[in-house]
Amino acid sequence: MRFMHGERFINTCVRVLVLTVLTLSIITPGVSAQAKGHIVGRVVDAKDNGYLPGANVYLNGTSRGSVSDRAGEFRIVNVPAGSQEVICTYMGYDDFSTTVNVPPGGTVRVDIELDVNYVMLSEVVVQGIRQGQVKALSQQQNAENIQNVVSKELMERFPDVNSAEVLQRVPAVSIQRDQGEGRYVLVRGTSERLNMTMINGELIPSPEGETRSVALDVVPSGQLASIEVTKAITPEMDGDAIGGAVNLVTKSGFDSDKRILNVTAGAGYSALMEDGIYQAAFTYGDRYSGGDLGLMLSGQFYLSNRGSDNNEMEWGSEDDVNDNEIPWALQNLELRDYIVTRDREGVSANLDYRFNDDNKMKFRTIFNRFSDQEYRRRLRYRPDKGDYNSATDISEAAIERELKDRKETQTIYSFSAHGEHRINTIDLDYKLAYSYAEEEEPERLDTTFELDEDADMALDLSDTDTPQVTVTNLSSGYIHEAGNYVLDEIAYEDNLTTDQHFTANLNLEMPVSLMGTPGAFKFGGKGRFKTKDRENEVIAYGWEGDDDLLLSQFLADDEDTDFMGGDYRVGPSPDPDKLRDFFEDHHDRSGELEGELNHEDSDGANYEATENTYAYYTKLTLNFDNLQFVGGFRHEISDIEYTGYEVLYDEEGDYVSTAEIMDDASFSNFLPMLHLRYKLTPKTNVRAAFTGSIARPHYYDLVPYRIVLSEDEEMSIGNASLEPTTSYNLDLTAEHYFQGVGVVSGGFFYKSLDNIIYDRVFEQEGGPYDGYEVTQPVNGETATLYGFEMNWQQQLTFLPGFWSGFGVYANYTYTDSEADLPGRQNTLPGQAGDVANAAISYERGGFSGRISANYHGSYIDEVGEDDDHDIYYDDHLQIDASFTQRIIKNIRAYANFINLTDEPLRYYIGTEDRPIQREFYSWWMEAGLKLEL
Repeated sequence: MRFMHGERFINTCVRVLVLTVLTLSIITPGVSAQAKGHIVGRVVDAKDNGYLPGANVYLNGTSRGSVSDRAGEFRIVNVPAGSQEVICTYMGYDDFSTTVNVPPGGTVRVDIELDVNYVMLSEVVVQGIRQGQVKALSQQQNAENIQNVVSKELMERFPDVNSAEVLQRVPAVSIQRDQGEGRYVLVRGTSERLNMTMINGELIPSPEGETRSVALDVVPSGQLASIEVTKAITPEMDGDAIGGAVNLVTKSGFDSDKRILNVTAGAGYSALMEDGIYQAAFTYGDRYSGGDLGLMLSGQFYLSNRGSDNNEMEWGSEDDVNDNEIPWALQNLELRDYIVTRDREGVSANLDYRFNDDNKMKFRTIFNRFSDQEYRRRLRYRPDKGDYNSATDISEAAIERELKDRKETQTIYSFSAHGEHRINTIDLDYKLAYSYAEEEEPERLDTTFELDEDADMALDLSDTDTPQVTVTNLSSGYIHEAGNYVLDEIAYEDNLTTDQHFTANLNLEMPVSLMGTPGAFKFGGKGRFKTKDRENEVIAYGWEGDDDLLLSQFLADDEDTDFMGGDYRVGPSPDPDKLRDFFEDHHDRSGELEGELNHEDSDGANYEATENTYAYYTKLTLNFDNLQFVGGFRHEISDIEYTGYEVLYDEEGDYVSTAEIMDDASFSNFLPMLHLRYKLTPKTNVRAAFTGSIARPHYYDLVPYRIVLSEDEEMSIGNASLEPTTSYNLDLTAEHYFQGVGVVSGGFFYKSLDNIIYDRVFEQEGGPYDGYEVTQPVNGETATLYGFEMNWQQQLTFLPGFWSGFGVYANYTYTDSEADLPGRQNTLPGQAGDVANAAISYERGGFSGRISANYHGSYIDEVGEDDDHDIYYDDHLQIDASFTQRIIKNIRAYANFINLTDEPLRYYIGTEDRPIQREFYSWWMEAGLKLEL
């Protein structure tokens, strides 16, 4: 479908609205609203008046009811006039019941105070309940769809600094790491592109230039009230969620009716770097104007001095001097010594105002900045620059020493205004939101020094994890003398990517009845208007002075003498300050440092894009005694316009020209959805869901760029005609909730995907580039993904005495997949066969401790040209520990220990014995104090 613009979209919405009115006239009986009334109220803890979200409030003997929101409020509409028994149930609390008289056409208020169930729970364990699980599990239990909820209290019980690390504890969720920290989130064996990430229900723009995925290391966990992982979406949600949807929920002034002041201050230690980690956070919230105005301010700062020891290998086909093929020769060995300083700054300010019980406004702001200063010292052995006498004997190869000096800053912020109004029995809500993200990398320098002699190399490949190189034609120590390296190039980069969203949506919900069965009908529309662009400038500078510049002129004072536990020696490296000072003094002087624009990495990477997405939906909810039915659909239409560039190089490798290319396209996706929840008992649910969902192509894949390298007869091109990946998803789950706080659950899921996206490598036939090797992202055929997950969380309060303080947190997920690719079957990227968490906790006498293990199996990270060239992210098992102890009433001490077994990050190509990256971080720890008033 080509360009369904605003007028056609509006006409479609009008037709849907007319159909909706006709449908409602059929399913809603003609009973006067004046003959019925409403029941409203709030559910709180009787001891401290704390709000209890997710409470089940219903009328005895009927299917009419409501679930309390995050402020504990509930509303039951269209209640027959007269005497009604109101019942409220909540995990870990005694059931509540009372009888009220509902006036015809009027409203009666019932405020409910619940008492902790002391039969099941001791006074000691109650504090643990306050710290996490009960509110989150109650929300899960009464949700209309399949989801997992992590409360802020439970976040604090694990040593997780950012939002990605929090999510690794959720069933069926795994993460990718960068420099030892969680970064990207993968849900149910799907790559990060197939998942949706939101803040307060709105998509987060991506600061990165190529991908739609959002690296959640940008958002500190301390800013959040909860995280919701939705595994089967409902019609009012955006459809970009094949794997699942992650919603980061910020704190609200209406989360409590009391003043809140929390302050955290701490410091830590990175064992590898022998350097410090520092953090501070605060939260302040209060209610004003008689409780109608709620303010919540939150801020967090985290600074870590960390790094890693890394070795990377390239393996590929090479011909020896006798023209015999060596199929998997070692082409490149890199020893990378990283020194990294990272700081996160997060601030949120939220304002809620209640005009009355029927009219509210919410204002949400959040700002996050993540700065990553990285110095990478690299020793690079280049066998591929020499002649292969055999797989282990190379003549006249090259050795290089390099320094990368760059500071990358990612910024994400958003503003939103949200109104909620009740007009008789109709709920109206709307939202206007603006979000912005950018990634800035100014004045990056990559400096290369080359050894002044060719090197004959003898390779020891007996252990491919640590291949060894011996230089046989030079004196001992020659390659580690700084004076033997000559400046080859300084690459300067100035890069900026921005992404902006403006979103408006409107929703209407009204009660309906089908043959006496109560329910609700909801419909609405949404528009999201996005602009994204990337501006890269890459300039290569060479030295044109009279004398060579040597590494010894820029030498750093330090050298890592225990790199990778002594397996390698990195040797001398340049000092970043000396190199930057030299560059600033000489790069604009004619005849000394001479620069040339790299058009491939500049023009070829740059683009401008606009994407306008329109959506409308309908949703019907019916409550048949113990069965809840939710059905509906969502229709999304996207118009895109992209501008990219064609960059041409001639047969000599010289730049020829750059030309602008524009293209456009549109997507139209109809997504049906059905959810069923049946209560076998008040604490046992069986759920089934059938949903449609999509995943849009990455930004850069849609750019109509073309990079032609005639010297190598290679070409890379984008594809504005890519279609989104679509999926039909089936979910079946069962869950039982324990009164003593906990849940045991299990479920099966199946996904049928179409239009999967992969990079195709093929030979051009015909035209001016006949015979060129072309790389292009394309839509593939179909794929299936299926699996099951199991989850057990429980406070063992039924045990006697000391043992009642123990708790268990464990989950396991198995997935498998098949993807149709040209000429072969493959598994989907991101699909790890096994994902598991296990933690043992103890809470007693103000003490809380937890030892946790997180595991994921290996999976394909990048699809190659064949099975042998698929790149795998290897399995990972990380052990962490966290402890807190109440010192006095409002002050707790804490200590966190991360990666206790020095688990590395590891990638390999094709088979496990061909590693391409191994990275070690050692362990790190943090400790400090928390003040909670």
